[in-house]
Amino acid sequence: MNALIGRLVPVVLRHLDAYAEIAGEDVRDAAAHVARRLVALLVAGACAFVALLMVCGWLLILAWDTPWRAWTAAGLAFFFGASAAALAWPALKGGDGPRAVFFPRVRGELIRDRELIERAFNGRGAAGNGDEQRAD
Repeated sequence: MNALIGRLVPVVLRHLDAYAEIAGEDVRDAAAHVARRLVALLVAGACAFVALLMVCGWLLILAWDTPWRAWTAAGLAFFFGASAAALAWPALKGGDGPRAVFFPRVRGELIRDRELIERAFNGRGAAGNGDEQRAD
């Protein structure tokens, strides 16, 4: 029993090290995804603020004498409002959800490990990751 445990400990430690490496890659990917969404939301917020300022300016301009100023301000307010909506839509829509973004590689490795363990306990056995042996 001690000999078996002595041989399994390095294998388990290497396996845990591989999980840590995969988890690190997943964390970097998730951080990049979250950062892209935050930047899009910040730009959308800035555009919405400018649109609000332009609407206020448009209301002031309506009181002036020339109609061209009002249409120019309305066009700018519409442009910034549409920009804010276009930038915020993908970030707020959600997409595939957190399961598609956060730790996909670790989930895949856990699924493969679970399958290998099930094969080993069911008597079918496996020589390695994907190398199957026949149980005689």
